[in-house]
Amino acid sequence: MLFALVYSIHSMISATATYSDITKSITYANDRLNFKESMDYSTYLAVVQKEEFEDLGDGEIMVNGVATVNPYEAIEDLRSGCRELSDMTAVDMNQNQIRRISNTLNVLELNLETLEDMIQGSGVYEENMQYLEDNIYMLTTIIDEGIREYIRVETAWLQQISILQEKRNIRLFLLCLLIVAEAVYLVVVLTRRAVESITKPIQNLCDQIGKVGEGDFTARAGNADIREIQVLSDSFNEMTGEIRMLIDNIKDKEKNLHLVETRLLQEQINPHFLYNTLDSIVWLAEDDRSEDVIAMVTDLSNFFRTTLAAGKDFMTVREERSHIESYLKIQGFRYQDIMEYEIDMEKEISECMIPKLLLQPLVENALYHGVKKKRGKSLIRVWGYREGDCLVFKVVDNGKGMTKETLQELRNNIEKPIDQRGSDSFGLANVNQRIKYYYGKEYGLDIESEENIGTEATIMIPSKKNTNFS
Repeated sequence: MLFALVYSIHSMISATATYSDITKSITYANDRLNFKESMDYSTYLAVVQKEEFEDLGDGEIMVNGVATVNPYEAIEDLRSGCRELSDMTAVDMNQNQIRRISNTLNVLELNLETLEDMIQGSGVYEENMQYLEDNIYMLTTIIDEGIREYIRVETAWLQQISILQEKRNIRLFLLCLLIVAEAVYLVVVLTRRAVESITKPIQNLCDQIGKVGEGDFTARAGNADIREIQVLSDSFNEMTGEIRMLIDNIKDKEKNLHLVETRLLQEQINPHFLYNTLDSIVWLAEDDRSEDVIAMVTDLSNFFRTTLAAGKDFMTVREERSHIESYLKIQGFRYQDIMEYEIDMEKEISECMIPKLLLQPLVENALYHGVKKKRGKSLIRVWGYREGDCLVFKVVDNGKGMTKETLQELRNNIEKPIDQRGSDSFGLANVNQRIKYYYGKEYGLDIESEENIGTEATIMIPSKKNTNFS
């Protein structure tokens, strides 16, 4: 390709230089084509007006558009031009043509001297005109034809150079085509060899990757002759080993997942709730209200029995209802002046299984953030029903409610990871996370609220009945 490029550049430079020389030569010769007209007209005026040749050299443009010249100066100018053309010509045969023109100029100069003597002497007008016709006009015609022949030969050579350059271009194209074909052949051969040298070890590596994709983490890639492929194989073997270790760790963590969830659920129980309940029991006992003490202790016992649930992760709707009823009864002793509650669950969903402690955090939130912050008595209503293949649970209060900004902050907070949640929304966020964990991201907790109107928390989950989830 480099050779072709050098050849192409040399050919272009050579052709350009030749074109330039020939064009310059033709242009220079073409500028001398007015010699005959100027010489013939100037000598004609000299004969008709009997003027000396020196008086004709003023360059005056006559009516016919031809400028008068001093014949001797015109001859000397053309003679100088012939020397220039001799140096410019690109064709050897034009050197002879230049010499013929120069010789004719010499003869023309001698005849002009004779004509000048005849004009200034006793020559008759008719004889002078005849001499002008036979000895001046004839020579200027020969000179004009010589110049035109020079131009024709140069133009013909220009055409030959053009044809020659076209042939050179064809040869260059064929040369480039040959080089490209050879290059393509070499590329195909070398590429095929390179591909064959790495295809086999890569195919082996792909087979092992396929086994890993099917769950066989004992797969190992073999050794390869190519260093880069060997690096990939070693990295693959290390990766599969690490994946196997990670999977084993994940399995171990899944075994203990219910323990972690239990701890999270236990953290939802506000210690102040327990302390206040015990204080209330003491106060009732001191007031000799033994029946109320028995009722509160019973409710508290039922509440914690359900909370612990013997390590189970799920319970029936009936059990969840009993749990929140125990909680509300306990809280009713302290907040009977400001709180009322209603629990309404459809009987047909009583034995459906749901995650334990699904509704208690919502009831607690309604009490502490809705009822307690509103003056006067408020109602907490809990109900559940079936809607298609889903169970819907709602916890509604007509307490203080929330502003739009606070509501949006709460919604954002319950979607955050555990370590990024606010303490006030821990229970709600835990409920939302467990729902998504068990049933998918399309399910969860939805909260609507309006300031000074109340708050509504809604849970929708798939209906599962008499199924052992634990």
